[in-house]
Amino acid sequence: MRCAVALSLMVVLLMSAGCASAPPPEARYSWQYYSSPTVSPETFVGQSVAILPVASILYDPTQEIYRETLAGTLYRSLIKYPDGPRFIPLDAVQSSINKEGLWNDFQVMYSEYKETAVLRKDLLSKIGQAVGARYVIVPRLLRFQTETFDRATILGIAFLRTRQSSVDIHAQIWDTATGEVVWEGASEGTIASEVVRGRPASFMAVSENACESLTSKMPWVKIEKK
Repeated sequence: MRCAVALSLMVVLLMSAGCASAPPPEARYSWQYYSSPTVSPETFVGQSVAILPVASILYDPTQEIYRETLAGTLYRSLIKYPDGPRFIPLDAVQSSINKEGLWNDFQVMYSEYKETAVLRKDLLSKIGQAVGARYVIVPRLLRFQTETFDRATILGIAFLRTRQSSVDIHAQIWDTATGEVVWEGASEGTIASEVVRGRPASFMAVSENACESLTSKMPWVKIEKK
């Protein structure tokens, strides 16, 4: 009798915990930190925007492997806006820099950016001309992590566990002609699942969430009035 009561109580507790605490399977958030008053969706009509390499992640060298993947994922999200500017992918940018013999200039510009968070105007202008872009996007990976947490624990035993992968990214848009930052924003993407369902979500799946959320806030996107 006691076993039956205990088992019934355990089932009730598990059902309550599962219903109350289960996180959404996917979530995405984005923030616009700055937008220059001089730019509007019309500013980018007929312009080209190049995606530069993801800035180095100084706090965690193990996440360097995601740099080029993030740039590619961002490009795929950007080209979903057919009315926006022409976007130049990272590999085309790298090829143009190499063909024009600007490898050293680019290295200096990025090395200085790590220390100052500023892209020097003279070097930025040379890069912009070489790749054929009036504007460039500088993406940064702020954080990528996978964690597992308990949602229901009875007598010290975890019965419900959730595995969650999340990524935070940041981006700036620079005007190569003036050396100005014309836009800045950040976003977060999260995918959660029950541990019993298998492996955690990949970086590509989570970063796609974050990139699509981020690109929806960029200055060439026209916001429809309700």
